[in-house]
Amino acid sequence: MNLSEIAYKIVNDVIHCDKGQTITVSAELYNVFDNNETMVAIPFLEELAIAIRKVNCLPMIDISTERMHKRYFEEISDDNQELSTALLFKWLENSDAFIDLSWRSNPTFYKSIPDRVFKRMKIEPQDFMKIFEEKKKKMILLGYPTKGLADYYKIDHEILSQTYFSALNIDYFLLKKRCLIFANKMEVAEAWTIATENRLLHLELSSKAKCEYGDFNNTPMIVLPTGTWQQEISLANLNGIIYFDNLYFEHYTWQNIQIVFDDAKITDVETDVEQKGLNLLKTVLYSDIESIILNIGLNEGIKRKSMYSLFDMTKNRNLSLIINTEKGQMVAIAEKAALFTSSEENVLYEV
Repeated sequence: MNLSEIAYKIVNDVIHCDKGQTITVSAELYNVFDNNETMVAIPFLEELAIAIRKVNCLPMIDISTERMHKRYFEEISDDNQELSTALLFKWLENSDAFIDLSWRSNPTFYKSIPDRVFKRMKIEPQDFMKIFEEKKKKMILLGYPTKGLADYYKIDHEILSQTYFSALNIDYFLLKKRCLIFANKMEVAEAWTIATENRLLHLELSSKAKCEYGDFNNTPMIVLPTGTWQQEISLANLNGIIYFDNLYFEHYTWQNIQIVFDDAKITDVETDVEQKGLNLLKTVLYSDIESIILNIGLNEGIKRKSMYSLFDMTKNRNLSLIINTEKGQMVAIAEKAALFTSSEENVLYEV
């Protein structure tokens, strides 16, 4: 991997740094768990800082530690946990854009902190979004693939890391072009059919489509790696059968799952593979569905499955459903699927 090349693309092709801007780059030292990777993200932080300086901007380096965060949660009084909007505005004034290398990097650490501690905090994630929009600031969430992340999801760390960097080291102009072309093709119809092997799922799209390709036009925050087209599915007209290669829920995964939809309700879940946790899978899928989003991966930098839903959803030609239920969010990915208009006149997408 060429960290210098990746950093150049993020600074120049994603942030589009203007001369004289200040960019905050944040990273964390992983020092709570003994996994021998305390400073693993620092080389990438260094390359980002150099790339920022090369375009006549000032990098502001923000280093914290897991242990420090843990002590913040455990030792700071309830009164001081409330972070006022005024203080956030003051923090935001220091930079034009922010890069966070530690976002979602080690779920095990946050799982070790009791829920009651988080409940003491008085600000919600959506509040940060509103503040960033109001102050016209940019944020890139660039969660580094730590060994702690791989261990939490029980996946291969080397594959996770290779997938991450190859997904970042892409031509962002071509990704934008591919996403917009795909979005334009999807406008030919609202009614579509997904074919997985000999199974058909009939659906209608609703609301407005959203393309994620590393652009700040419609949002102050970007998650990298990126490269998806998304649109919500109308729950009123969702019927048929679909096969998924992988399903992800929290840190659980399942393989080779067939799901039957009948009037937007899941009426049957089957598999021909012996695997743990099927009762949990069915409990989540049989609960009330709040929304379902059709997601198409368009990132050609990803060449293999990582078993991490955030990356696998962006893999080129992976089709997935983001199923939001009262029990939580399930991500279901089909690696071999065809998407065509219900009239079968236009096969738009197939593996």
